[in-house]
Amino acid sequence: MTEELKTKKRNLTLSLPYPLVRKAKEMAVREDRSLNDYVRAAIEEKIEHASGYAEARERQLARLEKGLALGTKGRAPAVRDDLHERS
Repeated sequence: MTEELKTKKRNLTLSLPYPLVRKAKEMAVREDRSLNDYVRAAIEEKIEHASGYAEARERQLARLEKGLALGTKGRAPAVRDDLHERS
């Protein structure tokens, strides 16, 4: 998909039950967002979740938090100055 298509917008008409619209407006106001932005974000979140993106992101963030074993058992095997000794 080109950058132009990613930023191009298209109007869409939806028919939603009144209570759903009212609740969505309330939620948008609480988040200091427009209803349009709130609905767009909700759709994007649903698509990301369905595509597995959200799950993969959470997995990778957890791995970053945990870190990887580098075989040093938590201690530095050498001092920086020793590694970069100048003659």
